[in-house]
Amino acid sequence: MSHKQAKAAKRKAKLKARKFHAEQHRLYQSGRIADALMDLCADVLPEYVDDSKGIDLVGRNILWRMGMVAWNIAVTGRKEIDDSSVDEMRVDAESKMLVRAEINGLVRRKYEKYPELRTAITDVAAVAVAGGAKLKVSLGDTFPAMPIPDFSDRTAPLTPEQILTKRKGLKLSQAKFAAALGVSVKKVSAWEHGKAAPTEAELEKINSFTPEKE
Repeated sequence: MSHKQAKAAKRKAKLKARKFHAEQHRLYQSGRIADALMDLCADVLPEYVDDSKGIDLVGRNILWRMGMVAWNIAVTGRKEIDDSSVDEMRVDAESKMLVRAEINGLVRRKYEKYPELRTAITDVAAVAVAGGAKLKVSLGDTFPAMPIPDFSDRTAPLTPEQILTKRKGLKLSQAKFAAALGVSVKKVSAWEHGKAAPTEAELEKINSFTPEKE
């Protein structure tokens, strides 16, 4: 082998080694982020999954896709990801409100538990593995550390008139509004008549609800 051929072979070997290490790092990072996302969603998993008739991959896909939206908001600092993703869902206004509130909670949990993982997720898939379910993720770009989005505007106090206007804008009865918030109809009525005020957590949920577009 000539000197020129040897040099070319050495370059080829180095390139192959770099590609191998890059792929190994990608696989490691994918597994690490998949585990983190499953952990973030673990507390609310029973609400979306029913394994009574076998592994519920559909329920897991729904939840983990919501988790992906929350993850990307936390990674990029872009709250509008929430709006576009929820608006694309073919569900009624009440379901959209519940989904939005769930995503907000997952965003905060991501900041608290995994601030060092800053790679976005482009897709998720639930797959059956050995009688159980596993999450596979496709990764996107990695972003610099972002401060948690300012949700202060979402928890500002609301007047009784604003609460009433919000409910009517959502086209919900007091009963359905109360059910979406997980409170009693009596409490909603008290808010709207100025006899009581929502807690900070309740305000966050109320302000996360967006009327359906005409």
